[in-house]
Amino acid sequence: MRDGLTRRSLLRAAAAGVSVGALTGRAVARDDRTDPYARVAAETDAVPRHLVPGARGTLPGAMIPSDENIQNPEQCYYPNGGKELYGPTDINAQTGNQGLSVALNSRGTVTVCKWPRPSFYDQVKYYATDRSADHYGAAPNAGSFLGLRARVSGETHTEWLRAWDSDQRYADDWSDTVVTSYRHDDLGLAVEVHDVVAADADALVREVTVERESDSPVAATTLLAFANVNPVVSKLSRFPVTDWCLEEANADATRYDPSLDAVVHEKVGVDDSTGEAESVAVALGFAAASAEHQVGGDAYEEAAGPTGLAGPAVDAYDDASDGTPLSGNGRVAGQSTAALARPVDPDGGTATVLLAAAADTGGIGETLASVRERSASELRREKADWFDDQLGDAPLPDTDDDVRALAARALVTLVQAFDPETGTIVASIATQSPYGEDWPRDGAYFNYLLSALGKHDWVEQHNRFYARVQQGSSRAYPDPAIPPGNWAMNYYADGVPGGPIPYEIDETGYGIWTLYDHYAVTGDEQYLRSVWPAIERAADYLVECRDPQTGLQCRAWEDDVPEPKQTVIGAGTVWKGLDAATTAAEALGKAATASRYRQRRDELAEAIDAQLYDEEVGAYGPVNAGFVFSEMAWPLGYRPSVGPDPANPLDHPRIESNMDADWAGLATTFAEPEAGTRTTGLYESKGLVPLAKARRESGPGSLDQVRAGLRWVATHHATPDTNIMGEVWTVEANEQGDREVRSIVSQPHVWEQILFYMAALEAWPPADVDFNPDSYGGVLGALRERNAPDGGQRGPPEAVPGNGSPPQRTD
Repeated sequence: MRDGLTRRSLLRAAAAGVSVGALTGRAVARDDRTDPYARVAAETDAVPRHLVPGARGTLPGAMIPSDENIQNPEQCYYPNGGKELYGPTDINAQTGNQGLSVALNSRGTVTVCKWPRPSFYDQVKYYATDRSADHYGAAPNAGSFLGLRARVSGETHTEWLRAWDSDQRYADDWSDTVVTSYRHDDLGLAVEVHDVVAADADALVREVTVERESDSPVAATTLLAFANVNPVVSKLSRFPVTDWCLEEANADATRYDPSLDAVVHEKVGVDDSTGEAESVAVALGFAAASAEHQVGGDAYEEAAGPTGLAGPAVDAYDDASDGTPLSGNGRVAGQSTAALARPVDPDGGTATVLLAAAADTGGIGETLASVRERSASELRREKADWFDDQLGDAPLPDTDDDVRALAARALVTLVQAFDPETGTIVASIATQSPYGEDWPRDGAYFNYLLSALGKHDWVEQHNRFYARVQQGSSRAYPDPAIPPGNWAMNYYADGVPGGPIPYEIDETGYGIWTLYDHYAVTGDEQYLRSVWPAIERAADYLVECRDPQTGLQCRAWEDDVPEPKQTVIGAGTVWKGLDAATTAAEALGKAATASRYRQRRDELAEAIDAQLYDEEVGAYGPVNAGFVFSEMAWPLGYRPSVGPDPANPLDHPRIESNMDADWAGLATTFAEPEAGTRTTGLYESKGLVPLAKARRESGPGSLDQVRAGLRWVATHHATPDTNIMGEVWTVEANEQGDREVRSIVSQPHVWEQILFYMAALEAWPPADVDFNPDSYGGVLGALRERNAPDGGQRGPPEAVPGNGSPPQRTD
């Protein structure tokens, strides 16, 4: 390497058409928009949530990572048409137990292995750069994958299963067992792999079955298991890249342990974000005895040195690829790889591969022993029972097509993303883009749904986490860039801020709402009093954060855009936060405080209607930019300051008009790819939820149209085989040159999928749910009432959406 450049810097240069000389020293003016790295900032507004740490010319100094251990932070993102700034997401399925979380691509390669939490840390090395390239541009030895050594006509050769024809599915809609089937017609072989993370042990269990056709030339087969483990014990505040982008700076001690019959990777260190000591051990083994092993260096990692290039410690991938028995090296210090082998009968024989994680070797021994004493099929049954215990009674939309399959997958993913230690729920376990954090914005929606499902303990734990980490709390992670009363952009599961934006004013509003909403459903006054300080801090900030010229909220960050703005996104959510804070204060007998919040709420409503409503189009939002803020209709339940005051806010003329304009935009999505006018989109279900509630009979976005839109999401945006959604859909040409919709960006994306689930429940109400179709709450509100604790005892009736009497405006 030259002048500190890394191979990833070179990849970025190639992707952007930049010469190596231009990268050396990074001597580029901060406001030079000809620099492709700076251009990222200009592209960001097109798609929310694509974080841009360190983008020049846009981010204030407080947002630029300054840790002296980070060299060339630019290497962790690159311009790609405003869609995949952290590289492509190579995930087609996931399995997890809320501790160990594993993602697989469509070829069955493990591309993400998070432990000890869904939030952190990724323990395998996999860095994708280009969806059109082999292995998404990752190194050939990246991830963990399987192969066969086949003997044909007296000679042996290696076949990596990922190169065979394959298809993938989940075992059933309520399972996270991933089934990948492989075929090799010339060899007359078929292989089926069942992947599942055990319910009660942090181990990925990979049962492999081999079948040989009668005319197959293969005489014998040996199963090969390979892993490029990258043990990580540290992360950075507000820069979530350590466990996937900065892997080249990582090292561990790896050895074959004969007492465990496994290759064990170990690392101890200090988490930079907390200053606390951490350790991890990751093991590759079989359920039965192995026959061969190899511990090697990483020949494809430039920073690893020559260790894996040749000699006894040759890269285990290269060693396993040459068709001969593994070399048997037992130890490597540094960047390492591992392979194990054992014979498998080609006529229906099975073997089970294990990838386990624990804090140390002792823990690994216990984990391996636990799963080895049970069959793979038994572990899969136990996992199915575990999911049934978690959400087995959850309702599904009353339809039997792809909509139902995606709705079920949304719930399974939500369970996988929940952290039982802190109550946090990550946006995705994906590392590219790095969404292993909890956004209060997303969390408010998750909590709303969880209350409808009766998971009140999850909601309370989640909200107590938010109250604890809010800036101003004595237990919050200190960050001078976050004003008291606000939340960071997002959080790792341990409360450390994760993303680069200091705080976002829409999340402040959402935070107040979700803290209050749990009381509205449960009527738990003791809980409300315990979180009141957080509600008060946030609401006080929103009262003070006022634009004296317009009466709107002050300029602030919102919706993950790395530039302070003043739009309806912030305005609508601030209004909702103040509305919830007003009701909370009233419930606690704080009349003067409630009056102050109400006054500011009403003043803001007048400013919203004067400044942010487009009279010509009839919608809230920067309509001239093609954007309508769906959330004004639901879940914000905005009540305009002008015109009538109907019992159901969806019946207000301005909200009706807003939904009309929203549907006009949504219809352009559902015309693709045939229409040929759009190439990307996201979050369509945000608009479909209120339309399903309000247009059950007629009007633009009628129920039939909403249902057709949801079917489009289920059959176009979601993956066709595993029913998961990324945050974004895009249109690309397939091999035949036809336009095709594909799901991209951090799939499975929990929020996208949960929004779909909620819209599908409203569009196809479960038969056993009795709801008022004219109410604001609709199906979801009826579920929240039905599943309220203590026989339906809850907070003030007017504060519970769905009972036919939504929150009343005070004039």
